[in-house]
Amino acid sequence: MRRWIIVGAAALAVAACERQAAGPPVDAEPVESGTADTTDLSGFRHDLAQDVSGYYMPATPVQVGTWRLTSISVLTQDDMRAWEGGEQGDVYGPIMIEFDNTASPIGVNELGREYHTVTARVLPEAYEITDTRVRFRGRSPGVGIVTLDAALNGDELSLARRNLGASEGSALTGTLTVGERTFEGQQFRWWMGD
Repeated sequence: MRRWIIVGAAALAVAACERQAAGPPVDAEPVESGTADTTDLSGFRHDLAQDVSGYYMPATPVQVGTWRLTSISVLTQDDMRAWEGGEQGDVYGPIMIEFDNTASPIGVNELGREYHTVTARVLPEAYEITDTRVRFRGRSPGVGIVTLDAALNGDELSLARRNLGASEGSALTGTLTVGERTFEGQQFRWWMGD
């Protein structure tokens, strides 16, 4: 029985990847004024009663120049506690926003899927994550400053987790700023990852 659950989960993950790559990349509509509300954000903190870890995939592609948003990834509360306790690295953070450089060469992974060989991982300079809100500020060379102020939909997240990411609803909705461009009303679907 356990083997069938694992096989089913793998099939759903592959289907999610294919759905994500199926649509042509189209810029979300930018709004030039305003920014994500992170002006008072400092330090690193979380206050969670539920597991919010996983990948949050953009429902509408977002691209600034050659940088296309691929995901927002959130690690476990143990990872958050470690980061907040001073165990900070330069490769992973408890919340990261990742971009592909669409001008970079194309590679092929072990599953035969194509990917861009140059990526940017925006690690946090500050974040606040609760059961109802995610606020983030970070920066990365090439991409610049990235901020996020988004509402977390706990009901939709729970549904997506029960369905192993098969839900089409938005688990995260809010304002994303990349450099000088602001994208309001951005929606993200939860995905469990590979």
